[in-house]
Amino acid sequence: MFDREYGRMSEDSEPASTPDAYRIAAVSKLVGMPIPTIRMWERRYGAVTPARSTGNGRLYSRADITRLTLLKAAVDAGHAIGTVATLSDEQIQSRLGVSPPATRDAAAEPCRVIVSGLALAERLRTAWAGRDDIGVVRELPPLAEIADNIEADSADALIVSVPTLQGAVTRQLRQLRSSLRATVMIVVYGFGTQPVLKRLDEEGILAVGMPADPAHLARICHLRVASIGPAPSGIEDFLMRPISPRRFDEAYLAGIAREPTSVRCECPNHLGDLLTKLNAFELYSQECERADPADVSIHVLLHTAAAHCREILEHALEQVLVHEGRPVPGKETGRRGPA
Repeated sequence: MFDREYGRMSEDSEPASTPDAYRIAAVSKLVGMPIPTIRMWERRYGAVTPARSTGNGRLYSRADITRLTLLKAAVDAGHAIGTVATLSDEQIQSRLGVSPPATRDAAAEPCRVIVSGLALAERLRTAWAGRDDIGVVRELPPLAEIADNIEADSADALIVSVPTLQGAVTRQLRQLRSSLRATVMIVVYGFGTQPVLKRLDEEGILAVGMPADPAHLARICHLRVASIGPAPSGIEDFLMRPISPRRFDEAYLAGIAREPTSVRCECPNHLGDLLTKLNAFELYSQECERADPADVSIHVLLHTAAAHCREILEHALEQVLVHEGRPVPGKETGRRGPA
């Protein structure tokens, strides 16, 4: 199978995981680590040495998964990977002072999904028919038709299809999640208002616009379930968000970097310089991604991280412009360059 995200033949084209051997995609879900990180830990620190399939794809044992889980727990606790990668499992456990966290057995425990919306449920059943890691275990009518006294249940994920996000939908979603005790809740919607989307985000409900790709929904379910823990960083969720286009062109940023401002320091000027450099690195990492197939996955990560950093600084620059009473490109009419 050609991996569109990484631009090369994917290890997912290998046979499915078995109870004794897991592909890297399954390990990523079980351990809660990005695939590029797993590869880097193997290559740079010798964290684990997986077997290889006939197609040269990685095959991990249960012991490999246990070790990666321990190493991740140690790193999350503040230990540098370089200092713990050479330790035995017992030594890592001793440093942590706890037993290794439990992992999810993908072969024995597929992700259980409840779907509200019969059309979406049928679509997901069809798309996931050949998968053993996820499945629809219950279908519900549309949200507006679900009774308040719905039969209690539990699932790993609850996916709700709604044409619009407005009115009392937030309360209905909250009540449905409470009744079904779902670990993860995803809303697939047609149209929605920003206030409602903001409330959903605050309540940990992920909103995905129509049409939703079944493979993408499955990936979200696995990532969200795997990331449930005592101290999630949120970084991986942040990196999964779509990348926004650039808001300020190079000429505008050059003007910001050299023009005087009303702020009593040069921070606004430095902000223009930082954005110029980030724009350049964002493009550079994308070109490296295309040019070097051996390291394409890490360059995908670098490109995505740079783009999201750029979005944050663009927001900061917008606040500076508002503070100084200057027009914001794309929001107010006015010149493209600084006043």
